[in-house]
Amino acid sequence: MIPGSFSYHRPATLAEAVNLLVDLGDEARPLAGGHSLVPMMKLRLATPGHLIDLHGVTGLKGIRREGNAIVIGAMTTQHELLGSEDIARSLPILHEAALLIADPQVRYRGTIGGNVANGDPGNDMPALMMTLGASYRLEGKSGARDVAASEFYQGAYFTTLEPGEILTSVSIPVPPAGHGYAYEKLKRKVGDYATAAAAVVLTMSGGRIVHRAGGEKSVAVSSLSSPPR
Repeated sequence: MIPGSFSYHRPATLAEAVNLLVDLGDEARPLAGGHSLVPMMKLRLATPGHLIDLHGVTGLKGIRREGNAIVIGAMTTQHELLGSEDIARSLPILHEAALLIADPQVRYRGTIGGNVANGDPGNDMPALMMTLGASYRLEGKSGARDVAASEFYQGAYFTTLEPGEILTSVSIPVPPAGHGYAYEKLKRKVGDYATAAAAVVLTMSGGRIVHRAGGEKSVAVSSLSSPPR
């Protein structure tokens, strides 16, 4: 199907993007990679009157170390995650999970912010972010706030994002030395959304498990929960 008509906006700054979201209200949706939003628009399950493309906003990309955490800009692509030495060295489970997301064409365009922000139960990253104790930076008219990934999700496609707010970065504590990890994904075919997935991080000391974190998800297999990529 073909999406309904909409107006296209490409702000250059975060302030401009926030102002557009506030001024345009419920008719506006931010656009990151578009792999969840655009299929829903094609199915007429989402009919925004305005799309606000975030690709022109400076400062929303990049991967950096801040103290004991890795901070990832929301518009950083899955391909850029896979190419990061900081991710491979400090958060190898994130590297492993990114490799399981669809195919190279999707990973070149798909962003980590888009994957975690809209509460799509078929996405790979939300359960992993809860496992890793990540937090999200949300910025809007009233300023910025940090929300733990475990508190961000309220249900399928429902999050704590307020009107006019944009998820701008993801902060992940670096697991301690001695940790092990695994991410497993059940899917109908290569490149598909997960039907079910599980992530676990274990920390060992003296031959004993001293810390464990895990997350899992289950998605009903249907045209609604698994829209085409």
